[in-house]
Amino acid sequence: MNSDEELWLGLRHGDKEMLVALYQQYYHCLLFLGLKQNSNASLVKDAIHELFLYLWEKRDTLQPARNIKNYLVTSLLRKLAADCKNCQKQGALHIAWVESINETCLNPEEKLVAKEQHIQLGTLLSSQINELPGRQKELIELKFYEGLAYEDIVQRTGLSHRTVYNKIHEGLKRLKSNLTKGRSARAAVLDSQPVS
Repeated sequence: MNSDEELWLGLRHGDKEMLVALYQQYYHCLLFLGLKQNSNASLVKDAIHELFLYLWEKRDTLQPARNIKNYLVTSLLRKLAADCKNCQKQGALHIAWVESINETCLNPEEKLVAKEQHIQLGTLLSSQINELPGRQKELIELKFYEGLAYEDIVQRTGLSHRTVYNKIHEGLKRLKSNLTKGRSARAAVLDSQPVS
C-alpha cells in the first residue's frame, strides 16, 4: 500500500491510479467530516467529487503537502462553506423575489406586472437553455430541473464525473454570458427610446 506522500506525488505526476487510490483512502473520512458540517449528503458527495476533479485538473501546479489528510479536509470544509454561502444567497434571492410578487402593499396592477416579469424571465431562461448544445442542455436540465446530484447524473448518462462537471460548468458560463448580453441589449434599446 502506498503512503500518502507517494499517492500525492503520483497525482502530481498525472497517475490516475494514484488519484483513485487517494480518493478511496479518504472518501469515507471526508464524507463523515463533511456531514458534520452539512447534513445534505448529496451536497457533501458532490463537493468531494468536485474537490478531486479540481485536484486532477490542477495537478501540474500542486505543491508538495506536508499533511495530505489535513489538506484534503481543510479544502473540503472550505468548499462546503463556500457552497453553503452560495446556497443561502440563492435562497435569499428566491425568497425576496417571491415576497416581492406577493407583497401586500402592491396594488393589483403592480402584482400583475411583477408576475408578468417573472414569467418573461422564466421564458427567457428556457429559450437560452434550449439554445445550448445538446449535451450541456441535457445535463443542466438533469442537475437543476430534476435536482439530481452529480453522482446520479453520472450513473444515468454513463459519462465520467469530470465530463459531467465540465459540461455543466460550460453551459452555465454560456447561459450567464448570453443573459448578460441580452440584458445589455434590452437596456440599450430602452435607453434610446424618447421619453413621452
